[in-house]
Amino acid sequence: MTLYLGLDIGGTKCAAVVGDEEGRVVARTAWASEAARGPGAMTADLIGQGQALMAKHPGVAAVGVAIGGPLDSAKGIIYSPPNLPGWDAVPLKERLATALGLPVRVEHDAAACALAEYRWGAGRGAERLAYLTCGTGFGVGLIFGGKIYRGAQGRPSDIGHIRYRVDGPTAYGKAGSWEAFAAGSALPKLAGWKFPRRFGDQLPTGQELAQMAAAGDEDAKQVIRINAQAVGDACALLADLLYLDGIVLGSLARYLGAAWLQMVQEEFAKEAYPQAKEICRIMPAGLGESLQDRAALVVAMP
Repeated sequence: MTLYLGLDIGGTKCAAVVGDEEGRVVARTAWASEAARGPGAMTADLIGQGQALMAKHPGVAAVGVAIGGPLDSAKGIIYSPPNLPGWDAVPLKERLATALGLPVRVEHDAAACALAEYRWGAGRGAERLAYLTCGTGFGVGLIFGGKIYRGAQGRPSDIGHIRYRVDGPTAYGKAGSWEAFAAGSALPKLAGWKFPRRFGDQLPTGQELAQMAAAGDEDAKQVIRINAQAVGDACALLADLLYLDGIVLGSLARYLGAAWLQMVQEEFAKEAYPQAKEICRIMPAGLGESLQDRAALVVAMP
């Protein structure tokens, strides 16, 4: 059985996993990122945790890294992700390969999730697949013919920073961007923007809004509906542009459940071109809580 090491790097949490070619995780460790320390300290943690797992599970063949962009996936250089201060042109692939003594592949986290869902999750059999993160950010990963689509210089696709509306909350300096409407983290901002008199002084968390909506609060229900409509509109854009077989939805589909997913699907059905709509399925991620771990693993695999 061939083993791989996966490293999942986030602004809040990092994880290291060992797993096999079927995506089965055999060992895992996670820790707080403490991203304010910068790339040197964070990389030292990744190397130390990776070495510890490799010592317990000999025979690891390669290392996969899933991390937010911007990045050059071919060279493994990280260019200032918003959630990782100080990661300015960091040659992550080179540093990890030198320290761990193994081949290292680095991929944008949304693209890695898309590939994991294509191999083992809801996207199996979809030759043209998109994955939308719907989490802290609103990123997209694209799979065509079983392979990740990358732009020039190995750059990943992006959708979150495209302007969706001329008004609305701000995300990373751009008002009305798709990330400001469709990310999971957008829910509190949407509440403050839509209902400033009620929520402007103290924004509720996304979890609180979900609980309020479930209890029948009309304002909270409207905030979640605005978010779901934005995600549905993004799905319609991608389906019309690329004629996809399917679009897999990440975090919010799991946390907000069937009612939110139905709103997304209804908006998609209203906005998408009829022929594209007939082809493309909108579905929640199939790998659940294991998605990010398995996304890091799949990056390591040939």
